[in-house]
Amino acid sequence: MPFSISNILILTSAVFTIIASFFPNIYILWMSSFFLEKHQYTSILIQFFSYSFLHWWLLHLFFNSLFLYYFGNLVEKIIGIKKYILFFIGNIFFVGFALLLFSNGNTVGISGFCMALLTYYTLHLKRKNNPEYKGWITAIIINIAITINPEISLFGHLFWAIFWAIFWWIEENFYQK
Repeated sequence: MPFSISNILILTSAVFTIIASFFPNIYILWMSSFFLEKHQYTSILIQFFSYSFLHWWLLHLFFNSLFLYYFGNLVEKIIGIKKYILFFIGNIFFVGFALLLFSNGNTVGISGFCMALLTYYTLHLKRKNNPEYKGWITAIIINIAITINPEISLFGHLFWAIFWAIFWWIEENFYQK
């Protein structure tokens, strides 16, 4: 496996998920408002870094890992490692706060970040006038639509996509000049 931040995120997700399968109490660190309501702010900070890496089951981890391997490595090459790390961390906090404020469920998984990668890649193709971006818009719509399943986080997917659209817009308007 070549060195990349995307591959490190996959490995970290696998480690978190495997450990949680042996110690299920770790799942209390999913993103939810539980610790906010209890005013346990240290636990909230831990949640910001744990919710993306925890997965409910191995198939969830497997599909997110495939997606992250393909799109993560692709986007990482497009924007560079430093920007990729910065905006992964920015996404964690943006989406974490959105989940704390707007979601009444529990959220785990790096699927939202995968959604963000898809959104960024789609907008990148649009910027390059590549007509394939239209097909990826359909994939984004389907990815958000599957969140009608109550076990899939609408806010997780939606807010990751929003953040990366914001990042793309900032790049388009301030860094491409």
